[in-house]
Amino acid sequence: MIAGIDFGTSSCSLGIWREGSPRLLALDGTSTRLASVLHVSKRGEGRIEAQTLEQAMAAGHPLAFGEAAIRTQLDDPLLGYFVKSPKSFLGAELKPSQRILFAEIVAKMLTHIRETAEAQAGEPITDVVLGRPVNFHGTRGEQGNAQATEILQGAAMLAGFRNIEFLLEPIAAALDYERSITSDLTVLVLDAGGGTTDCSMVRVGPSYRGRAERSDSVLGNTGTRVGGIDVDIKLAMRRIMPLLGSDDVLDTGLPVPTSIFWAAAAVNDVTAQSEFYSKRTGFQIDQLQKQVRDTTRLRRIEAVYNGRLTYQLNRSAELAKIELSEREESHLDLDYVERGLKGSVSSRGLEVAIERELAVFVALMREAESQAQTSPDVVYVTGGTARSPIIERYIRKHFRDVPLVVGDLFGSVTSGLATWADRVFQKP
Repeated sequence: MIAGIDFGTSSCSLGIWREGSPRLLALDGTSTRLASVLHVSKRGEGRIEAQTLEQAMAAGHPLAFGEAAIRTQLDDPLLGYFVKSPKSFLGAELKPSQRILFAEIVAKMLTHIRETAEAQAGEPITDVVLGRPVNFHGTRGEQGNAQATEILQGAAMLAGFRNIEFLLEPIAAALDYERSITSDLTVLVLDAGGGTTDCSMVRVGPSYRGRAERSDSVLGNTGTRVGGIDVDIKLAMRRIMPLLGSDDVLDTGLPVPTSIFWAAAAVNDVTAQSEFYSKRTGFQIDQLQKQVRDTTRLRRIEAVYNGRLTYQLNRSAELAKIELSEREESHLDLDYVERGLKGSVSSRGLEVAIERELAVFVALMREAESQAQTSPDVVYVTGGTARSPIIERYIRKHFRDVPLVVGDLFGSVTSGLATWADRVFQKP
């Protein structure tokens, strides 16, 4: 059996081809989306506690995926090791040991996805099309992209897949849109995902449908390492970190260094997280408290440090962002940091916080348009980050004369990958 897998920064999904159309399978209970998180217990069958994530993985300690992993982490952050969005690390500067570790993490997640899907389908999945962004998250350019695809390829083989192909995620979204139209169009796809945002200008329609070679229909591709997780981080920095002391002023009149707070917020940066949880940061927080008259807020960042609560902070920002897609204000419950601690953010506050990201989205779309040297007939938007009405309004403002179609924000890419899998793996 063949499948398409969107191994996303925020969530993963798998689709198969059935009776002439893609079908997404449930991966977490009844949900077709599996949160891209992994929890590894510090303890295995014995009483000895693993001192590092590498040791816990090597010892085969119990694993949890998706919502089960999140619940375990929220119940007791000190119980194990929690990995959020492993895809966002694959293009980064990794030491050889870190590269091996992330390859193993991805392989474990892909194995879980494959086995869960096979249990529903009743037959083994041997061939797979994996989605990939135009540019993976990181700062290493093509080197980072090559490293990320190599890690994904190796992990997929370890997970038991026999034949593996890659397809750009915005192209996959275009293929899904193509199934619903009756005339040829030039479509500008914006795929605003959790870790990256990609744009493609693609010719789609009946003249192209069913072809296994589509390079001549792709007119432009652009991508950046900015996505929903960056929005969450910006929101956390603007609305949560001031409650933890980021705006405090020392007795000398100088501001508190913001590097500690950035490191805490940057859950997609393995180096920043390691730095935040280092002994040096603990000492620095202690010293800062001696240099302010009121330590109330800085004691809260100390609680985050001691309780390993950076994921909870990020999740609070993410949930607020999601809530703001349906209402004008969201209230932040930060009781896990300090009993009774609350915060709030408005839709306008979110818009101000992500002004740079909004400008980046439109710049990408204009770049794809420039590469194609033509204007689109339709703008097609997908990806979880695009669920915010702020983003839709911003796009409409800059593409006033072009119809905007909002696709299945969490399923378009996977459906397109399954469509392409049927096309490239089908037997003659």
